[in-house]
Amino acid sequence: MASWILVPCLVKLRSEFDMIAPNRDKTSDGSVGDSAHSAEVSDHNPDETGNVPIRDADKINEVHAIDVDVDLRTPGLTMEQVVQFLLGRCRSGAETRLRYIIYNRRIWSASTSWRQQAYTGANPHDHHAHFSSSYETNREASQVSWHLEDVPVALTADDKKWISAEIAKQVKAQVDDIWAYNIGRATGTPSQRADGALVTANLRAGTLTNDQVPKLFDAIEQLTAQVAELKASVASRTS
Repeated sequence: MASWILVPCLVKLRSEFDMIAPNRDKTSDGSVGDSAHSAEVSDHNPDETGNVPIRDADKINEVHAIDVDVDLRTPGLTMEQVVQFLLGRCRSGAETRLRYIIYNRRIWSASTSWRQQAYTGANPHDHHAHFSSSYETNREASQVSWHLEDVPVALTADDKKWISAEIAKQVKAQVDDIWAYNIGRATGTPSQRADGALVTANLRAGTLTNDQVPKLFDAIEQLTAQVAELKASVASRTS
């Protein structure tokens, strides 16, 4: 068979799978078709030397499809999530480089506005997902991000523990900073209890403390708002 290349947009898609799932199984990965594919019309065939549904404008021998093994081996991440994420981008018009996706006995095509339909081919595509790209030159050549890093990932129990610990650590660090640069700096006693420090501050710093305390309260209010936003973000990811 003549030499061939995979269209750049799918090279980029495959590289992003490797990025979000670096330990993924690649047993069912594929690009150029085998002898069974060459006997039929398929995007897995090189477009200058094989049977393909479309002839593109260039003279480069290109393959316009990849298969990606479903076992991503990343906690909280599944092929179903990735497929639905890409479908959402296709339906919104944010992504225009795909012609169709086949996965787990279903097919979604640009020609049907990405509506789900049953796939009845001999291969149910339950071991890999199939992605076919556009044959339009500017689209097949585009290597802009597929944004797979934005696929929502379910949080594991360990993730939640880490997030809780990180929130506590950041809150403590910010409170320590507030103390050091407000009350502690005014009193010269950064380790003193707050109530005792306020008394000491009034005795030692007079009006300085009266200026610093409102700033302390403002800083704590801002910190509280930041913690609330972070908790809301975590909740949205786990819902």
